[in-house]
Amino acid sequence: MIRPLTFCVLLAFGCSKPADRATPPGLREHIVLPSAANSNINAYNDPNYAYVVPDNIRRNQLLVFLPGTGAEPKNYRKFIRLAAEKGYHAIGLMYPNEPAVNELCAGSADITAHSRARLEIIDGTDRHPGVSVDRTNSIIQRLTDLLHYLDQSFPGENWAQFLNGNQPAWEKILAAGHSQGAGHAGVMGKQYPLRRVILFSGIDYLSNGLIPDWVQNTTRHNIYYALHHEKDELLDISIVKSGWAHLGMAPPVSADASIPPTAHTLTTTATPALLLPLRFHNMTAVDVFAPASIADNAWLHFLQ
Repeated sequence: MIRPLTFCVLLAFGCSKPADRATPPGLREHIVLPSAANSNINAYNDPNYAYVVPDNIRRNQLLVFLPGTGAEPKNYRKFIRLAAEKGYHAIGLMYPNEPAVNELCAGSADITAHSRARLEIIDGTDRHPGVSVDRTNSIIQRLTDLLHYLDQSFPGENWAQFLNGNQPAWEKILAAGHSQGAGHAGVMGKQYPLRRVILFSGIDYLSNGLIPDWVQNTTRHNIYYALHHEKDELLDISIVKSGWAHLGMAPPVSADASIPPTAHTLTTTATPALLLPLRFHNMTAVDVFAPASIADNAWLHFLQ
């Protein structure tokens, strides 16, 4: 969304440690440069992270996580690993995540601006003058190339089940994202038959009060889940709640208490684990900011 990283936060990201949960027996981690999966990639080449557990506890579903503006998959390993622990194949995907799409589009009077910008990043088709992403660097192609690479490199892990030819097998995929990544996941849920969409600290809006076209589209609203901090510094909770309502989502419940099994939208007032700037925006998903209570409640709820 509006640029989520300050210098202090970048320092925190750069010093982030691996997830501190105990590694379950048999959990495998693969760290893969995008250029290893496609030699034509020479930018946004920070490593992808992929996790899988032994076959007897796999769900045969794939969780794909999209980082926020300026961030990398390594900053979100706790959530991605947790998904693997729960039986998902799990990927943190690097992609062209600058500029911030809300920063680029919120001042427009065009309700299609966000979806056009995001779709160009998603599939590489030219749609928005402020974005320059080709097919090779698009989210879809990077994901497809990575799945092919993982299947060829680790044939016993069955990554090929998430491919339908040269496209992802959408019906087996959950898309999650933080901040800007949440917006991409949201648009993908309107374009492709995903199993689930999980939005962390992200929704699109226009400064003039109009609602972006994908946000006012209630199609398959039942697959959407979301978490937002009540004190988010970049994206006011009132804007987010309005977006959720336009998506057709039910009013939110607190993630700080027992979460009803049917809840889709959650808010929190929890204290971030790291007291740096933008801590409330980042604490929903970023490793160094996320308190244990978020992992134990909201994250597990989304992965049920």
